[in-house]
Amino acid sequence: MLGVSLTDFSKNSIAALFTGCLAVAGGFLAGYLFGALLAFAFDKYVVRRASPHGLHKVIRYSVGLIVAIIVALLVFRGGTGGGDGNGGSGTGGTPGERTPDTESQPDTASPQNTKPEQSKIQIDEVVSVKIFGGADVEAGTERFFQVDNDASDGKAVMVDLGGVQARVQTRRKSAKGQIVIVYDFATTASQETTGFNILNGARDTLGASLLSPKQYQELLAKQP
Repeated sequence: MLGVSLTDFSKNSIAALFTGCLAVAGGFLAGYLFGALLAFAFDKYVVRRASPHGLHKVIRYSVGLIVAIIVALLVFRGGTGGGDGNGGSGTGGTPGERTPDTESQPDTASPQNTKPEQSKIQIDEVVSVKIFGGADVEAGTERFFQVDNDASDGKAVMVDLGGVQARVQTRRKSAKGQIVIVYDFATTASQETTGFNILNGARDTLGASLLSPKQYQELLAKQP
């Protein structure tokens, strides 16, 4: 079956190519004759004398070539592939193979812009993370986070991303459902801080949903 299809496709391609070449040759001949007519009219009605034979030759070949190029563009712009209604689109390629319509496919949102489907998240464990910045972060470290309001001697215990991950892993040992990280900002931090970018970029590594306090409250309201 495949051999027969390929043979038919090859025959159709050769026939289409041969027909196209004949059309181009015919176009050149028609242009050549039209160029001769133009040269004759130029001599008789414009200069009113015989022009050099070389000029006539240039005009004939130039017009013939222009017409041949135009015909070639019209004939071959759709390709030389055969193909039938059940095969391709007639622009070449293997019969029966269709090019995927990439333009009609919906564009999936990137992970950075994807918000969790809150109504489908079943909360089992919540890890609270407060993000600090500026003078609250020890110089030369990445301890931007306070987890679950941990404090020592009245001061927040600051940890880096590894500390957040360790707390999530500890909670996961006893969790049966989804672990949710609820983040908030200290008074000296904002959503543009390095700490938030680090936490947001590690969502897949942490394996937990990342929600703002507002999103968390909305989620609680939807819980059964």
